[in-house]
Amino acid sequence: MNPDVRATVLGDQVLRVAGGGRIAAVQLARERGYFVQFVRASHLCTATVDATTGEVTAVVDHGELPSKLDESQQRRWETPAEVQLTSGIHDLAKAHHDAAAAYAATDAGVALVALRAGKLQQETNIKTGFGTTRHVAAVPGGVIGATSDGHVFRHDHDGRRVWHVRLHVTSLAADSVGERLLLGTDAGDVQVHARTGEVIGRSSGKAVRAAAFLANGDRVLTGERGTLQVLGGDGSLRWSWRQPERPERLWVQGGRVYLAGEGGLKEIVVGQGVVCRWPSDEAVTAAVVAGGTVFTCGRHVRQFGYATAADRGQLPDLPTPPRSMTLLKTGGPAPGGPAPGGPAPGGRTSTGSDQGGRWLLVAYGDGKLAAWRLAQPQR
Repeated sequence: MNPDVRATVLGDQVLRVAGGGRIAAVQLARERGYFVQFVRASHLCTATVDATTGEVTAVVDHGELPSKLDESQQRRWETPAEVQLTSGIHDLAKAHHDAAAAYAATDAGVALVALRAGKLQQETNIKTGFGTTRHVAAVPGGVIGATSDGHVFRHDHDGRRVWHVRLHVTSLAADSVGERLLLGTDAGDVQVHARTGEVIGRSSGKAVRAAAFLANGDRVLTGERGTLQVLGGDGSLRWSWRQPERPERLWVQGGRVYLAGEGGLKEIVVGQGVVCRWPSDEAVTAAVVAGGTVFTCGRHVRQFGYATAADRGQLPDLPTPPRSMTLLKTGGPAPGGPAPGGPAPGGRTSTGSDQGGRWLLVAYGDGKLAAWRLAQPQR
């Protein structure tokens, strides 16, 4: 095996066999193969990998880490703030103008929900007249949506349509400032100007399952079979990484690529490969990385430690399985948004309540939304 690709290939393979964890080091051992050191929950482990076959031949547990590094403590959850919508929900995107608000893709269109004084409420219900909205992305001044019957649209905060195009898409993402959109299709990716709906670039090729922009403007794409590709602005291939598990969603956060799908959630360093894996025996359709905590959405919402992938258990189940999730913040404005208590778009008031903090907003299949307040685990 080429030493240049050892971290790219071995990291994910070892963590898949071991049931998750975070890579600490990869060392080449003469004639014997590779040693891959990783942290799993409160334990430091080393895997031995055969140099010829790439098979993981042994995993040695070196014992527990210092207690201060143990992330496995669980907590009791407070009763969440809830609101019931009248139609099913398929996707969530935190609003640009208000860190305490999010857009929900619904059977009828798009809804805007927000936390106000600790209560979750629906503030806008946009009925598009199209089919089911499957994907949403927040942009300055409004929201972008994509439907199951081939419509992509932009609406402002008050529900007025700004533009509309016909295009069947498999995924939808906006860049960090909301100026460009990246749409996955069955024939490649399409770039769209977020303000006008004008197509400004496209690449033809295999179907794109999920896509996102990197901070430098490059595009990261993944197909049905899971191969990850990074393309430059001119369409040139910058990096490629192959993995066997079907992807569901990817996004870029803090300079890392996060890939959710079969097998759980992976944290990927472009040019290197997988550095952490939060495992799941079911497909993960959405996830939230919030400081030292990771939440994954499958048949249940599970909580993990960020540094060591320690399993902290699951949130209490509601009657129907979760569909999507995002992170809300109260007690302060969104970047570039109004001050707490000040005017927000549409004449509403930006949150500035005594219920400040971080909240995990979870959408469920029956149209219910629940906001779970995040706090330090009980010790």
